[in-house]
Parts: sequence; structure tokens; C-alpha cells
Amino acid sequence: MSTIRASQLASSLSSASEVKQPSVFDIIAQENLSTSIRPALQHLVKYLAIFKPKTFLSVHRNFDEYYLLFDLVLQNYYLRNYGASFTENFYSMKRVATSTGIPPNDGRQRVLSLITLVGWPYVEDKLNKLYDRLKEVYEIRSWASTRDIRSRCQKIFVILWPYIRTILKAIKSALQLAYILNRSSIHSPWLYLSGVVLQHLTPEDLEAFSAVPLHLQTGFFNRIWRFVLGLPGVLSRLFAYGLFFVQFLDYMYNTDLAKLTKTGLNGTIAPPPHKMILKESEILSLDTNKCPICLKKRINDTALFVSGYVFCYTCINQHVNTYHKCPVTGCPATSQHLIRLFV
Repeated sequence: MSTIRASQLASSLSSASEVKQPSVFDIIAQENLSTSIRPALQHLVKYLAIFKPKTFLSVHRNFDEYYLLFDLVLQNYYLRNYGASFTENFYSMKRVATSTGIPPNDGRQRVLSLITLVGWPYVEDKLNKLYDRLKEVYEIRSWASTRDIRSRCQKIFVILWPYIRTILKAIKSALQLAYILNRSSIHSPWLYLSGVVLQHLTPEDLEAFSAVPLHLQTGFFNRIWRFVLGLPGVLSRLFAYGLFFVQFLDYMYNTDLAKLTKTGLNGTIAPPPHKMILKESEILSLDTNKCPICLKKRINDTALFVSGYVFCYTCINQHVNTYHKCPVTGCPATSQHLIRLFV
């Protein structure tokens, strides 16, 4: 095992029997890599579905289920052979059962680890999507008129799910703080439910492996392999920073500050768009997600039946109730001509 780099293990163990837990920075890096793999694969499948729809379109439509199966096989393989998840093993960590003191390679401990590593993220993602869909309905309908059990359960879910998410995040934050202060041996409630703690791999652990993973070995090609595995996390961060920059530019362009900068403080301010018939040439020059009345990103997309243009619900409802016509074409219109669009 001379090819194994001791620098990738815990920082210089003073003795073979010493147990050292990973630092909070290792844990954060491991979690970032874990959360970046799924969106990276999803984007890859999306582009493959564009170029080869016959082969990958069904995979793209059912990506959650395909990824669940892939993640289950991957995590089960690493738990069985290395006693850790894929990303934990990538950062030279292992899981140790608090009851037995050995890695959860078999039996109940491995099943619990699979539930928290694979099952719960899938369920949480489905619940978040359900909440977003029901919340949109909740905002435009009167729940007081609902009498069937299903609608009442949906209402209860829409009300309680944000509190449940907040409580889980608060528990995780408290455990992370306790972990940093050496008051807790776990940083996540899911480790507690799995009955394990995280520790650094030791040279003895590596010698016990039947085959050492490439990212735990040395050499030029193995460094390239580590870079490839870490690339999704880097690209995800760069993409997030780029979106933030674009949103910042969009905010500066569409706020009153930008309008004052363009017209000057002493210039005359144009009247609100809903007080005049808008020119269709101006509307067509807008971004496809902008409301022709408020000129901002549309909220609760609503189409006007008499003209086909799409507005914010609040903007167009107020306009037709006041002026009784389309703000773009001037065609007579009432609130009965509003069609709610669900995206």
C-alpha cells in the first residue's frame, strides 16, 4: 500500500489507535459535493434528451426515479465495501456504528444509512415540489369553502410543511454548532437516526479494503480523477454566482433607481403604463417573462382572453376593473376574460 497518500487521511495521527473526527470544513465540502451531483446529472440528461429524445426523453421525464435507483446502487456499494457513502469516502471518512464500533457494512445499520442517505432526500424533494404546487393553488382559492378530506389535508400540509422544514434546519444548525464546539459527536440528525458517527479513515482501514478507490491513491491519473469528481461542485458554485450576478443586473435595470439614473432627477416621470394604451411594438420588445403593465417579472401569470397578452394577475385585474379594456389593444374586457395560467 505504498501508493496510498497519508496526506489524504486525518492530519498526522499521533498513534494508530487514535480516533479523529473530520473537521467541519471537510463535512461542508462533503455535503456540497453530495448536493451537486444530482443537479449536474439532471442537466446532463436534459441536454441528452434534446439531442436524442427517443433514447433519453423518458429518462428526463422520470429523472427522480432513475436517480433514486442509481443513488441506491451507488451508496449501497460504498457502504458495503467502504463503510461510508460515496462522498464521505471521497473525503477519506468512514461511518462507525455507535452501538458496535464497526462500520455499517451489513445488517440494520446499513439499511438505516440507506434510508437517510437515499430515501429521505427523495421524499423531501417530492414534498417540496408538492408544497410549491399546492401553495400556488392555496394563494388563488378560498380554502374556507373546502369540505372534502383531501383538500383539508392539503391545506394542513401547506401550513405545516414550512414549519417542519424550519425545525429540521434549526436542529441541524444546533448540532453543527455543538459539533464545532466539541459538544457533540454528530453534526446532523440523520446521523443520529442512522446510529453512526463519522471518523477519518486510518491506514489500517485502507489495508483492509479489497480495492482502494482511485481518489484515495496517488499518481497523476488519480489526481485527474479527483478533479473530475470534484468538478460538479465547482461548476455548481460558478453557476450560482452567475445567476446571482444576472439577477443583480436585472434588479438594477428594472428598479426605480435605474429609471432615475436614465431620466435624471429633474426629468419628468412618465405616467404609469396602465393609464394609457401600450404600443404593441414596445410590448414585443420586452422579455417573455415580463408583465406589460408593471414591466417586472410576472407574478401569477394571467392571460387576457380578448387579446392573448399575459400579465400579472393583480395588474391586469385592477386595469380591466378600472378601464374595462385591454391595456395593449384597447379591446373591451372585463374580469370575466381573465384566464389563470399554471406554469
